Amino acid sequence: MLLTLIMLTTLIIMVNHPLSMGFLLILQTITTAMIMNMIMKNSWYSYILTLIMAGGMLILFMYMASIASNEIMKFSLKMIMPAILIMMLFFMETENFMNFESNKMNLEMNQTLSLMKLFSTKSLIITILLALYLLMTMIYVISIINIFKGPMRMKN
Repeated sequence: MLLTLIMLTTLIIMVNHPLSMGFLLILQTITTAMIMNMIMKNSWYSYILTLIMAGGMLILFMYMASIASNEIMKFSLKMIMPAILIMMLFFMETENFMNFESNKMNLEMNQTLSLMKLFSTKSLIITILLALYLLMTMIYVISIINIFKGPMRMKN
């Protein structure tokens, strides 16, 4: 899963269309949620993360579709080959993930222990990076928007 996440990150560098960047960000969010689910054995935190990121991406999709509605997405060979490689890696790792989960099914998991895993040393880096990502996003949005000039895009 981690290799898939790294490949998605390198693919974002190659893409220049905002809608395809948003699609790759959604794929990264789903992969991160699956990794968090695997670490914590509890899916509520990863589910909330996925819902928040999907909601934000829908808002960005509406905004970018209204601005770049006539821009054509161009697919090149240097972008298609890594995408096929990422899909193959993702499906191979998902199959291993499903086998791993079915073998380690623990029905008597204590809810307190699973909540303590949220801030364990394994998932502490993910939690800190998500908090920093949200903080940086908020700072960027505030710096982009000028309060005294009105909305970001004027309606006709």
